[in-house]
Amino acid sequence: MDCPRFTLNRLRVLRHGHVAYDQEFHEGVNIIRGENGSGKSTIADFIFYALGGEFDSWKDAAAHCDEVQAEVVTNHGKLTLLRKIGNKTTPIKVFFGPFDQADKHALDGWETFPIRRSERRESFSQVMFRSLNIPEAQSVGASNITMHQVMRLLYSDQRTPSTRLFRFESFDKQDIREAVGDLICGISGYEIYEISLNLRELDAEFAKVSQRLSSLIQALPHGAQFDRPDAIDRQCRQLEEEKSAAYREIENVDSLVEQGDNKDFLKDRQSAQQSLVKEKKAIASLEESIAKHELELGELTEYQAFLAEHIEQVKVAESTFQAIGAIEFTRCPACLSHLHPVSDPHVCNVCGQHTDPEEDKSKYNQVRLDLEIQLRESKQLFAEHEARLTKDRVELRWLKRSYSKNLSEYSTKFDLSSSPREAFLAERYQRIGQIDQELTHLTDMLSVAEEVQSLSLRKQELQGQITDLSDRRKALERRAVSRRSKALNAVSEWGRLLLRSDLDRQPEFKNPELVELNFRDDAMFVDGQMNFAESSNVFLKNTAIFSLFMAAGNDELFNHPRFILLDNVEDKGMEVERSHLFQRLIVEHSTELRERHQVIYTTSMMNPELELDDYVIGPHYTHDKRTLRIK
Repeated sequence: MDCPRFTLNRLRVLRHGHVAYDQEFHEGVNIIRGENGSGKSTIADFIFYALGGEFDSWKDAAAHCDEVQAEVVTNHGKLTLLRKIGNKTTPIKVFFGPFDQADKHALDGWETFPIRRSERRESFSQVMFRSLNIPEAQSVGASNITMHQVMRLLYSDQRTPSTRLFRFESFDKQDIREAVGDLICGISGYEIYEISLNLRELDAEFAKVSQRLSSLIQALPHGAQFDRPDAIDRQCRQLEEEKSAAYREIENVDSLVEQGDNKDFLKDRQSAQQSLVKEKKAIASLEESIAKHELELGELTEYQAFLAEHIEQVKVAESTFQAIGAIEFTRCPACLSHLHPVSDPHVCNVCGQHTDPEEDKSKYNQVRLDLEIQLRESKQLFAEHEARLTKDRVELRWLKRSYSKNLSEYSTKFDLSSSPREAFLAERYQRIGQIDQELTHLTDMLSVAEEVQSLSLRKQELQGQITDLSDRRKALERRAVSRRSKALNAVSEWGRLLLRSDLDRQPEFKNPELVELNFRDDAMFVDGQMNFAESSNVFLKNTAIFSLFMAAGNDELFNHPRFILLDNVEDKGMEVERSHLFQRLIVEHSTELRERHQVIYTTSMMNPELELDDYVIGPHYTHDKRTLRIK
């Protein structure tokens, strides 16, 4: 298997057409060394930027430069990259060939790719991922996993707090970090992350569809025949047939109505009058009943409040009696004469009757229970009146609609018509008008019912997709557990080895059992602990990135590019001896790797044992001889 890998062959920075920096790099360890403030970090930033990093915090010297160029070797050959010094979204020009050939092509042969992916244009990340054999995101939603996000896990810069695993950025998301970590470790590619994005969108649409469906269903009449478009359409056809029949009867009125039907006409009018009177009385009776129930409910409400207040007063009186006991009178409450004190506390000093505290409690209890029983019965009676009131109101609405309809029909047929023929025609025309109104209403209802049906089908479809994707994600997560365990165990083993090799500066590093990388929380733990002394945090941070690099170098299933960039390995006050040790560990272990790889690091505390052409890049930089040659 051709596992992902790339190496930086050359980096060149231009200013006004002149070379400000130009160095060649090689496979293995590359050391950029020099004094603090000589520009080493600026070169590291240029490398990060040229490889797709979203960067805009340029130092003054770098901001005066125009562009950065880089030649990289990928699984599928060499690429030459050119990026203007700008902001996070400045595009990258790519020449599919080595630096020397690209330098001969002013415009032709170069292709410009945006940093971020869109539906219409491939991004630089897609070009690099394909060149590196890194699985590519299939959906635009998963395009948040870019070369920038990958480089955040490969680049240890000085600006990021030493307790963070990823390079710091303001708007960071846990799920993206987790997806990048899983991708680097060779866990399920993008599929789990893409499924999570799809589920998030489907859940949002499902909630929106459900809310719209509920509001439409609530607006529909209660009749079951109105909840299906075919039922409404069938009723519309029946009404159209009835309307056509009414028109035919109007055309044939003379053959359907005989002139001698006056007797029946008068009889029907009298019957209709009696029906209207009967309905009017029923309406009056219901209105009287409603008024009665409303009055009863009002009185019951006041009575319940009265009972509730007295129940509370009994409770207070009982509590007071228990607190201070019975009142001992010194004068008769009737004639105000002096009373003789009584020695027995259970004898009343007014009437001489024997008193029992338990009986007194029972009296309070009796009064309270009696009031509570009355309150409960009152509430039951309230519920009965409320139910009757609701029933009467429903029946009243129905009767009023019926009365209004019958009154309209009576007026049309008997008040405005003086003969059976006129009544027949008026009745038919009125019915035609009613049918037109019903058809208008049903047409509106049909569009609502069709939307309800469409939303119901969409809701079922969404539920099925959500279920299928959830099941697929669970299966992938179960499969990923084994791979994640193997990958992170390998990283932990390398972390333990490196920490045990450290100087005796941090007690927790002497014999750690577990070194854990938590991509989601952007943290590193040693036996469950984090945030040690500042220099130890730096040692742990670089150890974590190097351990991930070493684990990938020994396991082809990692999607790690076998490239890391460490800026100032002795940051945060690390002592010289400790820095020299870590540099030696990098060289010793990385040279054991069989896979092609590259480590680039900067240091202001160069280990003299490594001052060899096989490792160092460029001269030893100073304040007088900086990395960028800018006049």
